Amino acid sequence: MGMADKMIALRLDKDLYDRISEDASRENRSVNNYIVTKLSEAVPTNNLEQRQIVGSVVRGDKINMANDLIEVKGIYYRYDLLANDSVNETINYQVVKAAGNILTIQELK
Repeated sequence: MGMADKMIALRLDKDLYDRISEDASRENRSVNNYIVTKLSEAVPTNNLEQRQIVGSVVRGDKINMANDLIEVKGIYYRYDLLANDSVNETINYQVVKAAGNILTIQELK
């Protein structure tokens, strides 16, 4: 958890929780990460920086797997790689989502 993260109690009915839990395990995520990701996708951000970053193309050699950091426009972010492959330094990746300081990237086809 980051320094600015807020903890909240969330009441979910059992059926909803079970559906979330199943989906989260299918995506190999924790329930918390799954909920945060879904909320981040659903709630628009008006942050100019985020809007400029989504869609950016990044060379694989700008991604530091050891630190889980990616450099985009001179700024370092944490990243989540769709398909959970390891990063190939010789190909390009595209930022498909930005949630706070975590960017979701996928191989550019």
